[in-house]
Amino acid sequence: MLRKALNIYPNFSSLTSIRGKSIYAKPKRFYKQVAVVDETDENGNTKYSVLLDKFKLKTQAGHVLKVDSEPLALAIAQEWDSQKEHINKPLMRLTGLTFTSIDNPLKETKESLTEKIMEYLDTDTLLYFSSEPEKLVKLQHERWAPVLKWANDAHGLDIRATDNLMDLPKITDTDRENVKRWLLAHNFWALNGLQYGVEGAKSIIIIMALMGCHITPEQATELSRLEQIFQTKIWGNVEWSHDVEHQETCCRLAASLLFYHFTSNTHVLRQKSASN
Repeated sequence: MLRKALNIYPNFSSLTSIRGKSIYAKPKRFYKQVAVVDETDENGNTKYSVLLDKFKLKTQAGHVLKVDSEPLALAIAQEWDSQKEHINKPLMRLTGLTFTSIDNPLKETKESLTEKIMEYLDTDTLLYFSSEPEKLVKLQHERWAPVLKWANDAHGLDIRATDNLMDLPKITDTDRENVKRWLLAHNFWALNGLQYGVEGAKSIIIIMALMGCHITPEQATELSRLEQIFQTKIWGNVEWSHDVEHQETCCRLAASLLFYHFTSNTHVLRQKSASN
């Protein structure tokens, strides 16, 4: 079978030899200095770019990276400056989110991103309590229930969890509309940050609490992995696997939080409403 495969795909045998030189390889750091520069147009609008030596950082599609947020530009510059001998792009999360927001490779809109995020509501992690064992049930009520209550109170919701897999959580049409309205109130960039967080936590409610600064990224990670953490205390960790997964989720949620607040205009709206 292997010989036939090699005959059908003549380049198959060379794949392993080039593996370390293709997508699996980390490019070497080719720059010495990183800086942030700003440009103001004739209308007084300021954009921030990142310089790698004297060259402006470009996205995957070749667009010059320009952002409205100076804190975001500084954070991206820090990601590039923290690279050592090689560039580890998968760990440069703010850079990746910014590239995605600029290039928009999937041609997303605010409406399409909102619909994708809304798909997580019916299967939200915090809406499915266990019925046993007793210690896990108690832990979920201690950790999950207060966050769900906060989300209901803060966003005018009345969502109720279930402890029976045969029953669905109680989510009214009004609840769905309120969650959707909250999502659509954000700009396209902030929605990219929200989607990144929701996909990591498998929960809109956790991300609502995270973005509302009700919980920290560490707490959000523990909430999203509460049952797994409980099980590992009983049965033990799979060597490296669980710890790496925990850190990966925490880093993802922290990046989501930073990107959201660096790009969201909600704080501006609050300031304007407070001054009126």
